[in-house]
Amino acid sequence: MLLLVLALTVPAFGVRPGFQSTGTLEWRDCGVGDSWVSIHQLNASPSPIKLPGDFMVSLDGTITHNLADELTLDVLLEKAMLGRYTKWPCVHDVGTCHYTDPCHFLNRYLNRAYCPPQLTANGIPCTCPFNPDRLHMPPTRFTASSISDNWKFMASGDYHVKITLNDKHTKQLRGCVEAYLIIEV
Repeated sequence: MLLLVLALTVPAFGVRPGFQSTGTLEWRDCGVGDSWVSIHQLNASPSPIKLPGDFMVSLDGTITHNLADELTLDVLLEKAMLGRYTKWPCVHDVGTCHYTDPCHFLNRYLNRAYCPPQLTANGIPCTCPFNPDRLHMPPTRFTASSISDNWKFMASGDYHVKITLNDKHTKQLRGCVEAYLIIEV
């Protein structure tokens, strides 16, 4: 019961412990000291993010190692429902998903010859390998022109997202970012 009270009141009293607030989302780099991927700044606006519609994203981070087939990717996607965050299942590679070969998943962009131009304009690749580099995207406009009817029922609400990268062989954490945000359809 105490956890439920904390989950409901912490947002009302300010930023969750260990998180940074940009006014539109709360986020943290949850990696460890020897992370291969680190996020130093992350922002999205407006709040709530309205879909369909335009929203702005900015990012600053670093990749310190060549990243290719040696990593797994886990995405935890939770939506606040009835006063608590509930995991959203992995459906068509969206939701709480485990990717044993994220490079294979990302190569869909290569096969379609499509990477969002906002990323390529800022030197951020969509496919593997990812080389050591600074990740920098100043406030950049993205447009969601529509939402599939299959996802509309899920879209409006408060979300918790956590993305982790782990070494396939040692299982060691190599990168992690976590955020809370609000989406409105």
